[in-house]
Amino acid sequence: MGGVVIAAATIILYTPWLPLFDLREIVVRKNSYIPAEEIERVTGFKTGENLFRLHVRRAHEALARLPWAKDVLIHRALLHRVEIVVEERQPVAVIAGPSGAGLLVLGEGGVVVAKATKELQPPLLVKGAPLTGNEPGARVSDPNVVATLERLYWHGLTEKFFQSVDFSNRFSVILQGEKDLVVYLGSVDEIAPRIDALAALLLEIDAAQYRSIDLRFGGEAILVPRKVVNR
Repeated sequence: MGGVVIAAATIILYTPWLPLFDLREIVVRKNSYIPAEEIERVTGFKTGENLFRLHVRRAHEALARLPWAKDVLIHRALLHRVEIVVEERQPVAVIAGPSGAGLLVLGEGGVVVAKATKELQPPLLVKGAPLTGNEPGARVSDPNVVATLERLYWHGLTEKFFQSVDFSNRFSVILQGEKDLVVYLGSVDEIAPRIDALAALLLEIDAAQYRSIDLRFGGEAILVPRKVVNR
């Protein structure tokens, strides 16, 4: 019985004229930013190849190197199809690239996924964060900065309240919001719980009524209201 199985597997893998498991369709799912044609090209898969001779691991590694790709799954769907599911990074901010490279889009994980365009430009501008380069695939080199940007994004603070975050002084990170609202977050190494506290606070107050919010010293936030002019 074992010999029969081995013989069958040998025929499937090494008989090029056997059409039973030839690749006829490549299906790409969940991609929004990476064109399906590029995904197919990067895998190197060709129609007519035997499904069981496809270099799936090599294709997976190649796709994982695409800046937009956060996770990749390649699945042989017998008899004639391969399904590729790409989970893409969400664009979380823009940053000015070094050497006059213009604005670059940062995705999850602090990866530069693209150059900013009119159609693709997240609302948060990042200042003073270190980058490894100025092309897609470069990264923010400080993991604490990356964690800060992701936390701001997932709390929804960049869509509703803030237009820029400044890491020029890593011991005094500053958020800039609408109507010149300033939030002092302190050291980037201790910022996570302060962002959580800020998100909770902004659910309770009208941010437009305040000039600054200081979260640097722990405990309760220090809020400075805008001056009220009596008439």
